[in-house]
Amino acid sequence: MRPKIIDADTGHELWTAQQCADFSGTARGTFTSYATRGRAPEPVAKIHGLTLWDAEVVTEWSDKRSPRRREG
Repeated sequence: MRPKIIDADTGHELWTAQQCADFSGTARGTFTSYATRGRAPEPVAKIHGLTLWDAEVVTEWSDKRSPRRREG
C-alpha cells in the first residue's frame, strides 16, 4: 500500500518530513532543521501532529538546490 495525502483545496500532494528528506537526499533531521531555519520550504499544514509540506514546492526547492537528471 502506498497512501497519498492530497490537499482538497489545491489538489497538491502533501509530503511528510521523511518523504521530503528522501526526495531531497537529506536525512529527516537535516531537512526539518533546514525548514526551521528557513533554508527549506515552510510546512503548509499540521494535522494530528503530522507536519506536511507541499510536494511541488519541495520538488522546486530540491531541484534548485541540487539539480539532478530525471528519468521518465
